[in-house]
Amino acid sequence: MALSAGMVVPGAAGLLAWSPRAHAAELSVDLTARRGDVTMIDGTTALMFGFVQGSGISTPGPTLLCQEGDTITVQLKNELSTPVVFHVGATNVRYPVNANDEIEFSFSAPPAGTYLYYDDQNNGVNRIMGLHGALVVMPAGVSDRPFSGGPQFVRQYKWLFSNVDPAWGQAVRNLGDYHVGSINPESFNPRYFMINGNAYENTHEYNTELMGQYGEPAYVRMLNAGGIVHAPHFHGNHVEMVVINYERFNAPYKNKDAVSMFPLDVREVVYPFKTPPDAYPPVSSQQIQHFPMHCHVEMSQTAGGGLYPHGAHAPIIMGQTPPNEPDLTRDANDLP
Repeated sequence: MALSAGMVVPGAAGLLAWSPRAHAAELSVDLTARRGDVTMIDGTTALMFGFVQGSGISTPGPTLLCQEGDTITVQLKNELSTPVVFHVGATNVRYPVNANDEIEFSFSAPPAGTYLYYDDQNNGVNRIMGLHGALVVMPAGVSDRPFSGGPQFVRQYKWLFSNVDPAWGQAVRNLGDYHVGSINPESFNPRYFMINGNAYENTHEYNTELMGQYGEPAYVRMLNAGGIVHAPHFHGNHVEMVVINYERFNAPYKNKDAVSMFPLDVREVVYPFKTPPDAYPPVSSQQIQHFPMHCHVEMSQTAGGGLYPHGAHAPIIMGQTPPNEPDLTRDANDLP
């Protein structure tokens, strides 16, 4: 079964499908800034904010997928009793909306790349409370490269890192939404660490774990929306560093096993799915191999002091195809 491509993808989905177009399009999305209770990996309930589509509460916000040249119109409703901002990192796109109000705005897709959209108010408190999501811009007419001249991939993933301090949510529950303006960012004491809104072992599913046959490179778009440094460490293969905060590099790319990311950082890497060079005895391309990606920032693995390994951790499976595949089969020459 193929994943259906679309402009709006649930925030928990990491495996991205994209059907390119030969022409630019006008796209639209309805978002609501809302608060609600989110259940953590150990059953604890945390009050969070979120940019959501539809009913309920979820975080991160939906991933917005488009291509260069597109125009995106956002209908943003704010149900919170505090002002909200929609800002696209590394761009001038920034729209505030008053408490319990709504606005509509449009912007042109920035250059091909990976962007964090978020609320930039209150020294990061609003973003860390959950008001964030990813914007992925593909090159026009291309489905298997991140930008013109970039490396070719077979699959692409979004890994959005975030963290939660339930004490912040409890304070907002007690004192009201406006209290986010009084929270000291240095009081942040995160207990939960997620990728695409999930902690391990809920990341052990095809939408987040990296999976592919040998020789099928995966492109991984990593964003840090949280309040701490993350350092995803890849086992099995080193990753090739392609983009660091919108600066593109040329092949041959530097190889890294751990990738440091400060809050708001964005990294784009290739996981090459080569037979592990250090394995002994040597691994054949017929073997299914399991490896971890775990964050090297210790507290993200030992959340709460007793939840190990329920932190920022995701499996890597070599020699096996995901049960659902993105649609990368269309040729640009055949596009409408």
